[in-house]
Amino acid sequence: MSERNVEGLSERERACLAHVEEARRLGWTFSRYCREKDLNIHQLTWTKRALLRKGVISRRRRSKAALFVPVRIAPAAPTPVTTQVCRIRHPAGWTIECGSLPDTRWLSALLTGATA
Repeated sequence: MSERNVEGLSERERACLAHVEEARRLGWTFSRYCREKDLNIHQLTWTKRALLRKGVISRRRRSKAALFVPVRIAPAAPTPVTTQVCRIRHPAGWTIECGSLPDTRWLSALLTGATA
């Protein structure tokens, strides 16, 4: 934060700013920080919104949907697969169909988003 942004803040806003920075340093959401520190989340959230409007803090949101799973393309099997043994459908609309049961390590990595 620049000193220019902090100059006109009230004591309540300065205290809230310190809490916001500490929550970010710990890697916690603001609501979790307030619960862990036994703080009044309603008052602090109201003050935090005022800081957002003033431009003192930025809106940094974590997107859980932004994670990607690496994909490897292998050459086609020499014989076409005529029966489907396993089908994985994702809520986003993509589907993976397998002619045999996939390796459990691969399936686990796929579902957890781990990289190979």
